[in-house]
Amino acid sequence: MAQVQWDHYYMDVARTVQSRGNCLQNQVGAVIVLDNRIVSTGFNGTPSGFKNCQNGGCIRCRERSVGGDRRTAEKVKVRKLAFGPKQLDVCLCVHAEANAMLSAARFGIRIEGTTLYTTHKPCFTCLKDACQVGVQRVVYLTEWSPSEIKVLCDQYSELEEHLRRGVVDNFEQLARQAPLVKMTGAQLREPVLDKQVVRKSTPQAPGWSKRTQRRRKAATAASKAA
Repeated sequence: MAQVQWDHYYMDVARTVQSRGNCLQNQVGAVIVLDNRIVSTGFNGTPSGFKNCQNGGCIRCRERSVGGDRRTAEKVKVRKLAFGPKQLDVCLCVHAEANAMLSAARFGIRIEGTTLYTTHKPCFTCLKDACQVGVQRVVYLTEWSPSEIKVLCDQYSELEEHLRRGVVDNFEQLARQAPLVKMTGAQLREPVLDKQVVRKSTPQAPGWSKRTQRRRKAATAASKAA
């Protein structure tokens, strides 16, 4: 129970860091903890010295943001970026988890054996990096599917299991406090983020996500308008 309460505390810090995120797609915050002490934080956005994403600094994010809204879809300049695959490899924004790990490396801070708290489930690259640098545990708040392709989801699961090393809690969505309180007789301890923890009701079959469906509709509308 005590660990779960600490998890809520550090996740609340990650949500504060998230507020500094500067990306047209999502705002994400991350915190790295070693021996119950915060050693690094990170939010997503363009590299230092570059124009912010929300000011048009990242072409990929700008095109996908414009293309994802039927009201602005006709303003798309690069259709492959707006309506094609995510293409995270050409995104100028550095992810929150990556920024936290890179900041630690920049200042010579050891992160082997740490816990990474992030407001969103890590992407493929960030989870690979976490495994490679020796992060011991990952706790995330917002659930999402890493891919719409089943075999890639399966490979993501392999990364999860590699990081877990047989311990389920080493890669998990933030646990709610209330159910544990009922079982242990303990008391809720602020901050309590139970309402922010949204579980997947049932596993979804691979297919187009709602966001992708919106993009495809916008692409169709833009084609007809052209």
